[in-house]
Amino acid sequence: MKRRVKAWLFIAALSAGGVSAGPKPGDFYSQGPVASKKIALTFDDGPGPNTEKFLDLLDRYQVKATFFVLGEQARIRPGILKKVSERGHEVGSHTMTHMNYKKRYKYRLSQVGDKDKASELAKEDLVKDMRQTREIIEKQINRKIEILRMPYGIDKPWIKAAAKEAGFVLVNWTYGTDWDSTPAEKQIPGYIKAIEPGAVILLHDGWSKSQKSFEITEAVIKAAKEKGYAIVPVGELLGI
Repeated sequence: MKRRVKAWLFIAALSAGGVSAGPKPGDFYSQGPVASKKIALTFDDGPGPNTEKFLDLLDRYQVKATFFVLGEQARIRPGILKKVSERGHEVGSHTMTHMNYKKRYKYRLSQVGDKDKASELAKEDLVKDMRQTREIIEKQINRKIEILRMPYGIDKPWIKAAAKEAGFVLVNWTYGTDWDSTPAEKQIPGYIKAIEPGAVILLHDGWSKSQKSFEITEAVIKAAKEKGYAIVPVGELLGI
């Protein structure tokens, strides 16, 4: 079943002057500023065996994107992750193993029987995960990372608190459906419709059905360029 993630923009500084105030750790975004025709392409779950194919595609169209990578995959394919960075793309964290932290919270709740205590324990687990993943990624690309996307797009107050403590800006997405079973040709129209100012487009380079994501990526790039949109990394879109 297709899923559409509604475009919410959770910016604490918005009422005090918008993104110009600058994102800070613990802030949460699923969309960028809507004042100009810019979007961001983001890729999750890599680096995978076909990530270099995506890099070649992006080079062909002279596009820079953002890759939210898993710590465990970065350990398996450090050379590919290094190429992502060396070819000018932004790298962010997607945690270590793509753990479902909603389930982690429920597990902690089953242990302690108190919601506040369970939230605190789950937050501690997540902070440890965030720091471990950051160490792996930064060692490989020799560059600081500042953004993180939670697996499954989970957003809770204790997750924001964990991100603040670990020093990450949280980035979700405006639109993305490529993980489901619908063929690429039926998903492409939805992706093209989602090309609007500030959109953060979700795709996947690190999974077994990456060919579908590849086809959608090229269609989005072509359509965005035809519509006069600039495609930029998330950090640039948000002003990090």
